[in-house]
Order: sequence, then structure tokens, then C-alpha cells
Amino acid sequence: MKSIFEGKNILVLERDDWEFVERKKGKEAVAVIAETEDGELILTEQFRRPVNARVIDFPAGLVEDDGPEATAKKELEEETGYTCDSVELLAKGPTSPGITSEIVSIYRAHGVRRVGDGGGVDSEQITVHRVPLQEVHAWLEKQNALIDLKVGIYFGCGDR
Repeated sequence: MKSIFEGKNILVLERDDWEFVERKKGKEAVAVIAETEDGELILTEQFRRPVNARVIDFPAGLVEDDGPEATAKKELEEETGYTCDSVELLAKGPTSPGITSEIVSIYRAHGVRRVGDGGGVDSEQITVHRVPLQEVHAWLEKQNALIDLKVGIYFGCGDR
């Protein structure tokens, strides 16, 4: 493997004549599907510079020292103000294997309850949405933001 470029947060690498991007830290990510006791799905919305738009997504973050399960619980609380008793791994795989080495693990949160306001940490400006589960598809269709494909596929709204 050969290094082509090194930026502040990413590396561009080449393996077998194929160039791809890798994060310098947090090469694995998690996303959390969380539902309140009242049957509301918890979604996040924030501006994402690579696509120059606001994106609606499941609470998510990069795995660092704590491991994926602990990161899933931590990100759920930091981003949304909700905590949970446990998380269950639903799926794990590459996000876009033609361009990045990133792997994402998708978890379902159990025993979800509110403990704070959420909104993220540092410079994150995350809007938290709580949408009744039976209304998610219609709600997503009305949003003026990009819908992350993980959410879109889960709720049949992947065309935007």
C-alpha cells in the first residue's frame, strides 16, 4: 500500500493501482436506531460539508478507544440527549467500498430514555427529530434535507 496524500483528517492511499480514502483515526463508525417508549424514532440532522447540505441520519459517530458498542451508546446520548440500557448489533459492513475503507456497524438501542438535550459536542450543531414510527416515511418525504441512505432504505425513502 502506498500513501498518495495526507491531509489533516484523511489519507489517500493506493493499493493494487486503486486509490481510496481512509480516515486517520476512527476507521470504523456506528449508527444507532433508537425508538422512544412512545414509539418515536430518534433522528439527527446536521450540515455535512462533503455534500454541502443538511443530512438526516441515525445518531452516529466514529469508533475510537471504547469499541463500537460503547461508542453507539455515547453517540446516542451526545447527539440526541437519549441514553439506553443496551444496544444490539443489526448489521456491519462497508459504507462505500469503492472509495473508502470505512466500516459501519448499525445498532438497535433498547431501553431508550431521555436524559438531556443532545445537540452534539464541540462545533456540532445537531438538530434532534422525534418522529412517530408510523409517520417516518411521510415525514422524510417532506424534509428539505438529504436523507442518509441508511435511513432511506430502512424507511423506503432512498430517492433524494
